[in-house]
Parts: sequence; structure tokens; C-alpha cells
Amino acid sequence: MHFPTSHRFHPTPRVIEYLKICRIDHWLKNIFILFGHMVAIVLMLHMQIDFDVILTAALSLIPACLIASANYILNEILDAPFDALHPSKKNRGIPAGKVKIPILWAIMAGLVVAGFALAFLWFNWAYTFALFLLLFSGFVYNVPPIRLKDRAYLDVIAESFNNPIRLWLGYYALVKPTQALAPLSIVLAWWSFGALLMTGKRYAEFRFIDNDELSGQYRKSFKTYTQRRLIMAMITYANLFCFCTGIAMASYSRLQNLVLVFPLILVAVIVYFHYAMSEQDARLEPEQLLKHPLIIVSTVVVAGASLWLLTTEVQFVELLHLLNPERL
Repeated sequence: MHFPTSHRFHPTPRVIEYLKICRIDHWLKNIFILFGHMVAIVLMLHMQIDFDVILTAALSLIPACLIASANYILNEILDAPFDALHPSKKNRGIPAGKVKIPILWAIMAGLVVAGFALAFLWFNWAYTFALFLLLFSGFVYNVPPIRLKDRAYLDVIAESFNNPIRLWLGYYALVKPTQALAPLSIVLAWWSFGALLMTGKRYAEFRFIDNDELSGQYRKSFKTYTQRRLIMAMITYANLFCFCTGIAMASYSRLQNLVLVFPLILVAVIVYFHYAMSEQDARLEPEQLLKHPLIIVSTVVVAGASLWLLTTEVQFVELLHLLNPERL
């Protein structure tokens, strides 16, 4: 039977606006939890993967996604006055008057309760504490008077702290804290990598607005930032990432093969810098920059090569000893 167009089912626009504020599409960022799973599987589970490991890893994503959405709601509520000054964010639900803030607070509370209930039910105290840190980081980042989002450099350090938090969520979902703590060198490397991405996002956003007065009104930290300072920060975080990664590879024999991935990492970093600093991509939203095909491809190649080198039985790093004259 044919129904008139007006009688067909469509989600109500208001519901869609609430879902947008929960940023379900941004749950993809929790894929970084898989990195914590891999650290646990490689260093503690000795590459032994069964159905229970896969199920536990999958379940560990659910509380993290719920708390992430709670943080996004908090961010949208507190940032609404500033989003109203942004060229495109002014069309979001709150500044455009499409949603009711009391309802958002209620949704946020429900997400927090559900997230921690599942964490208590499924996981150990270390996972639950990491989940608390994920929620707490959202408050420290967004809520005055601390509101690290408004403080130059600290904004990036605080936001990228979600990287080690997600590493801990993945790691402690599979490993009890009494067995072994997550390696500090890997935690710091992952933190530096996140800071590199966040600084690149700031750089792209700074150029996207392309107005010193307006950018300072939108984000207070932009009153301190300049293009030169943001570029220097990106270089610093890239070097810290490589340094900490090198320490991790030297410290754990199972990771030593990954030294061969360094050339690919350098290529990926160069690709990222190229597009973050190009005139054409300066007009893109920061999130669109990170979706550039070559950035995605270079990241996938690094991840694929790393996975292969971790699973192979051949110790390629031993071949490098042949280049040492003292071993001949």
C-alpha cells in the first residue's frame, strides 16, 4: 500500500538533534582502546586470543562510549556561547535553539549511571578507575574555573590525556592490575601521539577561522597561540612520541621488531604535517582534515606493518646486528 509522504515514518528532528549532541559518530575515537588491548595481548597474554578475550575486549568499548557521550553533552552545553561565534558550529543544536538543556542534563546523568553500572558489573577496579578518569577529564577540560580548554598548551595536554586513559581501559579490561601495570614508556608515547594530533587540530582550526579577534573570542587559548607556536608544538610532540616509542622497543623484546616500522611512522607524520599546513586544507574543519584519504592510508599501513611484525616468529631485528662491525 502506498502511503502519502507526510504519513511515512521519519525520526523527529528534535530526537536527531539530541543524538547529534551525543556525537555517536565520534565513538569511533574509542578505537584507540584497541591499542590498549594489543599492548595487553602482546606483552601479557603472549598473543593468545580466544573467544573470551574477544568478548571482553568488545564489551570494554560500551562503558567508554557512554561516558564519552556524557562528556560530549557537557562540552556542548558549556561551549554553546562560544560555538555561536564559530562559522559553522553556530548551527549546532544548543546555539541554534533546537534542543532543551534540562533534557540534555538528564541524558548525561543517565549515560554516566549506565556506564559505571556496566563497568562495576563486567570489569575490575582499575578499568573502573580509568573510566572515572575519562569522565573527570571532561570536567577538568570544560568546567570553570579550571576549564583547561581555555589555557594554551594545557588544553592540548589535557585533551590528549584521553589517549592514555583509553589505553588503560583497553589494557585493564584484559589484565588485572595485580599482574602488571601498563608500561609507562608506551603510555607516554601514546599521550605524545595524541598531543600531536590535537595540536594539528588546533592548527587547522586556527587557520580555518582565519580571524585573530574572532578566534580569540571562540577559544581563549587562541589569544596565545600563533601559527609558529603551534608548529613548534607539533614538532615537539612528534619527537617525544618517537623518543618514548624507542624506549618501549628497547625495553621489551617482543617489541624490538617494531624498530623497522619507524620509517613508515616518519612517512605518516610527514603526510599529516603536509595536509595540516597546506593552504587548501586550512579551509577544512579539523575533523575533516583527519579523514583525509592519505592520512588514513598511511595510518593503516603503519598499523598493518606493526601487527605483522608483532605476530611473525622471525626476529628481523637480529639481522640489524650484521650491520655492526663489532659483531662480524
